[in-house]
Amino acid sequence: MVRLRPVDDWVTVREYRPEDIEAVLDIAVAAFQSVYTSRREALGDELFALFHSEWQADKRRAVREACEGAQSAMMCVAEADGRVAGFASYYARTERRIGEIGNNAVHPDFQGQGIGTRMYCFVCDRLKALGMECVTVETGGEESMAPARRAYAKAGFEAEFAMVRYYRKL
Repeated sequence: MVRLRPVDDWVTVREYRPEDIEAVLDIAVAAFQSVYTSRREALGDELFALFHSEWQADKRRAVREACEGAQSAMMCVAEADGRVAGFASYYARTERRIGEIGNNAVHPDFQGQGIGTRMYCFVCDRLKALGMECVTVETGGEESMAPARRAYAKAGFEAEFAMVRYYRKL
């Protein structure tokens, strides 16, 4: 889907509402499908089954918990043309005044159009208003996560260092 309008004309970022839950959970699975497909290819079926066989249920559970406010999570959603197109969970770690962006995604139909960047700016504004002095976010280094890294960079995030996880079958 290609949009010729500026993102301001058709995207609204707002606080999460309970009626958004099913759309948010569906986006979480749809957006991470390519990530787990590439992980399966990298790990092979046997190791993938050990580490990620329940990834869809695990992702849904983690996002649902954030929607329910677990660990003081806050949530926002992006609406594009009246449809929930993305979400972001975030946390205010008040003891250290560090904000954190957790699970977040944009539906594949809407990726690459600036929606993620807009959500991250919304979250940063909210966290700043809560007294946070900086915000962190983590993502993977694999190629399937390159769009997320670009969106974070466009929103002003700078990379500190990369992490590499190794796997070994015993």
